[in-house]
Amino acid sequence: MAQRRLAARRIPASQSARSADWAFHADDDAVLDALVSGRHAQSLREYFGAPAYAELSLLAVAANRAKDPCGAKVLILPGIMGSKIGGPLSSGRSEVLWVDPLQISAGRLIALKLPSGKSLRAVGVLLFAYARLKLQLRIGGRDARFHSYDWRLGLDELGAQLAARIGAEGEPVILVAHSMGGLVARMAIRMLPKRLVRRLIMLGTPNDGSFASVQALRGTYPFVRRMSRLDRRHSPEYLTAKVFNTFPGLYHMLPPPRRLKGLDLFHPRDWPAEGPPLRERLLKEVAAVRAKLAPPDSRMIQILGVNRETVVGVRRSAGGFEYSMARGGDGTVPLALAMLPKLKTYFVDELHGNLANNSQVIRAVVDLVRRGRTRHLPQRWRNKRGPVRRIDDAELRRENGGKIDWGSLSSAQREAALGELDSARLIIRE
Repeated sequence: MAQRRLAARRIPASQSARSADWAFHADDDAVLDALVSGRHAQSLREYFGAPAYAELSLLAVAANRAKDPCGAKVLILPGIMGSKIGGPLSSGRSEVLWVDPLQISAGRLIALKLPSGKSLRAVGVLLFAYARLKLQLRIGGRDARFHSYDWRLGLDELGAQLAARIGAEGEPVILVAHSMGGLVARMAIRMLPKRLVRRLIMLGTPNDGSFASVQALRGTYPFVRRMSRLDRRHSPEYLTAKVFNTFPGLYHMLPPPRRLKGLDLFHPRDWPAEGPPLRERLLKEVAAVRAKLAPPDSRMIQILGVNRETVVGVRRSAGGFEYSMARGGDGTVPLALAMLPKLKTYFVDELHGNLANNSQVIRAVVDLVRRGRTRHLPQRWRNKRGPVRRIDDAELRRENGGKIDWGSLSSAQREAALGELDSARLIIRE
């Protein structure tokens, strides 16, 4: 999506809130129903972006008219930050904190910190990243449902929750898992009888970690810094120290020592002394948690993004950590850290966050769900070599725009702001 400049005109916050609020707080089924009925059109255009809204409306109508589903049920697992997080209101509805720009603007992200925010829970998925996949699977004749999860928590706890759901329902399922969702699925598979999981299709899963987690814990991850523009009360350094660094899920996606030269990111001594403080207990638990992941087996298939500039290495520097960037992954997860050996593997030239939204990938997933193979993606790829670029924490901290007053923006300005915060719908498209 092309970047768009925010206009300077401002309108009353109450008018902005009334038009924008619905899509961020409605449950997933209500949003999908609204795509069919045409209700809440303005809110949905802002949320999805106008082109995606038009396409999803047509897909929702087609899915609504599809024949009764058959075959094993499909559970779709989003990636980290891909589930909405909120808490119950007295009316019975959920108050969404992640991700509602009005709540973020008011400084409410601080409520997500653990352990005080443990009462919050997953209340749906970010549909701008996953609605197209669900609708296409339904059109293809499958009963596809979301498994949202509280990505702040550890992989062991999240895997147990997924295993409990599958075990309670007692029917075999096929899992389609984006990013961190693949690790949650691998945790659950270790806990379940083999017959209950027929297939696991992983989209860009950081099976051996990602350097994005390193940057997130350092407060230098570009997305964290962009998101902080919405928070008018807190800096990215404050949000990292008080909120993001309390999430076990982030620590559990750190690359292991065997993948690094001279660094052990599971031990606090190898981290720079300056910067947001780490939770040493969480660091020291990572190796034991990751040892519980199910090993690769014939039920697993992986789709990996390639040829996008990605952080592929890290080393200590005067500015904290210095990161090596090359065309060796999907923009977030290096290919070397994503790929599991001996699995059926497909490749696509795509960014990490768009893997579950890419039309070619979705056609491949529909095939893989149906018969375990596809011709929509290649099983080989050609490396587009380019220069290696280096950047350190100090430089990344200097890359940050001014604050955005979400409540004062018009509808068009909000849609543009979401596009500017990220090149395609705000959160997952890094």
